[in-house]
Amino acid sequence: MKEQVFCTVISRFRLYQAIALFCSLNEVIKNHIIYVLCVDDETHRLISRMGWQRIRLLHICELRNEPLDRLKKNRRINEYCWTLKPLLIEAVFSRDPDIDRVTFVDADLFFFSDPSVIFGNQPHCSVLLSRGDIVIPSLEPENKKKLQALLGRYNSGFISFKRDETGLECLRWWKTRCLESCVSKPEAGLFGDQKYLDDMPLKFPNVCEIQTPGVNIGHWNRALYHYSIVDGKIMAGGDRLICYHFSGFRVLKGNRIIMIHEQKSVDPPFFYYIYLHILQDVIRKISLIDPGFDGCSDAQDLARKESEKN
Repeated sequence: MKEQVFCTVISRFRLYQAIALFCSLNEVIKNHIIYVLCVDDETHRLISRMGWQRIRLLHICELRNEPLDRLKKNRRINEYCWTLKPLLIEAVFSRDPDIDRVTFVDADLFFFSDPSVIFGNQPHCSVLLSRGDIVIPSLEPENKKKLQALLGRYNSGFISFKRDETGLECLRWWKTRCLESCVSKPEAGLFGDQKYLDDMPLKFPNVCEIQTPGVNIGHWNRALYHYSIVDGKIMAGGDRLICYHFSGFRVLKGNRIIMIHEQKSVDPPFFYYIYLHILQDVIRKISLIDPGFDGCSDAQDLARKESEKN
């Protein structure tokens, strides 16, 4: 069986969550590789010291993209990291001609079950998109509709491309769009790398919505499901929870962890506490490996916007 190939982009602000992501993948799927693009020296240096066998580490300087170098000066760190997604996927395909499919995952995803079933269920799809339906009970229907239109139908925290003509063409198109604009606040029908996904099924054949349930659920739609444990597996409704998107978790000075999107939430799913415990354990272990490493959010990272990405 061929290795499943994943990739992610991380800065020092997402290092702790990225380590949790790596650990979760190791638990649920043994036959995998994850390419990790580090946008700063501290992150690259620290992960290099950890000796992960299934990580293929890249430094931002390895992309050697002149337009990207110019954009770094004009884009916020989140916009810059979003811009890098299609460039990283393209770089991974270029590094190994035997790679058939590359799946990008945000660093704040966490896997509870083997994701291989996703690709096995839809093996012929050139691109796989995960829905980002907004289901927040406190939002009025009209406000929910407006927010959905601003943010787009899909969430780019989990997106998969196959090495075929359509997949590569769609990837190049997405890269061009992201280099043109990757704004962190919705404007003129644009929003980061994500709003472009709405156009993919319209412009390219064989772009599919993921049919496998339990993929890339997050705070924006968690209200759709009742969560439970059956035979040791976390369930979302009647299906296994494959991966959850812990968007909005931030580590503060003193190693305090907050949720910027759910500050008023009084009933988070029980697995939030599992994730918090794992993050705290990661922070402790990193402090032993590199006591000087600072992965805490700065003021820009903590800025909470109603229009911020899912």
